[in-house]
Amino acid sequence: MEQLKILSPAKINLHLQITSKRKDGYHNLISLFQMVSLYDEISIKIIKNDEILLNGNFDCPMEDNLIYKAIVWLRKRHNIKSGFRINCIKNIPQGAGLGGGSSNAAATLIGVNSLLNLGNSKEDLKVGALELGSDIPFFLEGPTSIAEGRGEILTNLPTREDLYLLISDTGFHSSTREIFNLLNIEENNNKSLSLGDITDSYLKSDPSLWPFFNSFTPYLYKKYPIYEEIINLFNKNGSVYSSITGTGSSVFGVFRDVSRADGAQKVLKNSNIITHKVKMLANRPEPVYNYPTA
Repeated sequence: MEQLKILSPAKINLHLQITSKRKDGYHNLISLFQMVSLYDEISIKIIKNDEILLNGNFDCPMEDNLIYKAIVWLRKRHNIKSGFRINCIKNIPQGAGLGGGSSNAAATLIGVNSLLNLGNSKEDLKVGALELGSDIPFFLEGPTSIAEGRGEILTNLPTREDLYLLISDTGFHSSTREIFNLLNIEENNNKSLSLGDITDSYLKSDPSLWPFFNSFTPYLYKKYPIYEEIINLFNKNGSVYSSITGTGSSVFGVFRDVSRADGAQKVLKNSNIITHKVKMLANRPEPVYNYPTA
């Protein structure tokens, strides 16, 4: 077995509450992560020399890319001498709060572990995942999880497969550090949801009754009014729950059926707002081995 392909899904935060700042500089959170059917496509091939050849339309130098870092971590852990040719077709907007980079790293850890029969358990891979980024452990688990701590403490839930979503990238990319610096955690914690609240609401309630929120919403609304404008358009056109994912720049709307999602997508397109129509994933994509090559 010399090569494989693996789909690398995006995620949204249906709920995102920042609870405190940690001594290590990170923040504690409570979030409901959901993988969705918007994918980057990653192919990994073993090559004879020891190079790491990474191709893709990335917005950072290769050494800073999480795919590259994931391979470096595995090579050090297992003293791997072989090289890799990796190609990534980017369909997930970058810097958009959709977790594309974190998902790519997890897909690479899963793919290389399987391709070389390294024998790492999911828990083994989580060690490297957490070293590389706070969201990456979720992408080894999922597809629906309540995350706590930095994002590494995960409680998996069944997926609501009855819902459709539209996702729109506003294009207003702010640095995560900048947005965190605006956050008033004390003010934010005047409202909070417990693990039980999140679980029961997600599994049992109509999305119109979900009590979920994003701690960053007031700050992003103030800084970039386009967020509120697009969310209002979602709501006027059939969305029963809308929010910002992560620290932006994407917003999403949840729809009860595909016809309402289709109708909203047409209206938004007429307003020059491009959206991706997606479903919530019930299973994480598995690698495809020894796929045909041209």
